[in-house]
Amino acid sequence: MFARMHLQHQVVLCICLVHLIALSLTIAVLVINARDAVRLEVESGAKSARALVLATLGYTLQETPPQDVLPRLAETLVAPRHVHIALVDARRGLLPLREVDNAGSANTVPGWFVRLAKPGFREIRIPVQSNGNRYGYVSITMAPGDEIAEVWHDVASIFWIVSVSALVSALILVWLVNRTLRPLDALRAALARLREGKHSARLGRSTSADLVPIFRGFDDLSEALEAAEADRTRLNRRIVELGDAERRTIAMELHDEFGPCLFGLKVKASSIARAAERLEDQDLAQDAVAIQSIVAQIQASNSRLLTTLRPMAIGQLPLVDALLDLFQGFRSNHPDVEWRVDLSQSLPDTPEIIDLTVYRFFQEGVTNALRHGQPSRITAFLSQQQDTDTAPLLRLVVEDNGSGMGGSMSDDTAGGRGLAAMRDRIDAVGGQLDIGPAEGGGTRLVSSVPLLSSPENAMELRAVS
Repeated sequence: MFARMHLQHQVVLCICLVHLIALSLTIAVLVINARDAVRLEVESGAKSARALVLATLGYTLQETPPQDVLPRLAETLVAPRHVHIALVDARRGLLPLREVDNAGSANTVPGWFVRLAKPGFREIRIPVQSNGNRYGYVSITMAPGDEIAEVWHDVASIFWIVSVSALVSALILVWLVNRTLRPLDALRAALARLREGKHSARLGRSTSADLVPIFRGFDDLSEALEAAEADRTRLNRRIVELGDAERRTIAMELHDEFGPCLFGLKVKASSIARAAERLEDQDLAQDAVAIQSIVAQIQASNSRLLTTLRPMAIGQLPLVDALLDLFQGFRSNHPDVEWRVDLSQSLPDTPEIIDLTVYRFFQEGVTNALRHGQPSRITAFLSQQQDTDTAPLLRLVVEDNGSGMGGSMSDDTAGGRGLAAMRDRIDAVGGQLDIGPAEGGGTRLVSSVPLLSSPENAMELRAVS
């Protein structure tokens, strides 16, 4: 339990325990010493009182008849401190004696302390007799009340002094610990920003000499992470660009090499078909038709492969026109779906890597919605927004009212390999992708992609390469 407490609570608790132990030991020593001191003081008072009573009694016996000695003593004797004197007359009984009033201070002492400090009971009796006749006696008993009261006042003073000093020490320590630990709140907040991926978090110089190495180490770490993240982002973007370039090269090879070859095969098959018709060779005509069918299948597959590798509209049309062409194809193939497409017409020119990323986002998002969700409505939204902390962003949204993706929406499993590849591509260009349920059911894909102008981005990519 102690280990789970905050540091300032631990410090205050330890200081209070130390003061409590010190106070207890001090009081214990005072009580032990007070008992002996009270006993010695009271015994000394009792001896003095005995000598006083004997001297006064001897003088009174010389001046007063024996039967009037005790009344005379009652008028002349005054009980000193620490003792109680009682005069017992054989004929008159107990005679009153003037005493010093010190009961007030003794009454303020707690009973438990009186029992601890009070010595054992002791009585001294001095008989009053003359010529063999006993007229009474003088009783001297210990009265340590005023001495115990003095000791108690010392103990109480020490208690309050220690208590006040403990309180002041605790307050000073609380202030000092709070002042010392306050920079840790900044460290905690900076760690939270670092955990969120904001590697630009810095702490600067600490006012506490003990925390200077920690703050400097954190700043060095965040700078290293920021540099590593920048390198990773540039590398990922370069990888995506190289992949796009490689796919573009393959697409060009397929288009420039396979296209003419297939066209030539198609022409030759048509020639064979015409020759078979002139010769009235049915077998040859059937072979020509089969060749034409196979060539048509290869051309269709080649066309799909070219579109998969590199959409023909990208690089030939502006981004918005390429997207409108994409959604027109979706409308034609799925006329029963209500399409709500809102694409901003005021977008600046963007580099090809961004165009491909946006195009693939809408292509993959809509394809997944049609394939898995069976929606009756699909909404697509593209706009430019200004973030106060970063460069302008493109906001991309695809939402449907279908059955939803179901199960987990985690980054690794949501939507299978298509959306995972989309997430990797968006992350490579410095964007973010969020996948979640839409209001009223269905799935909602939201992405933010940094909007970089073509010349600047081209220069950056050339610098990386």
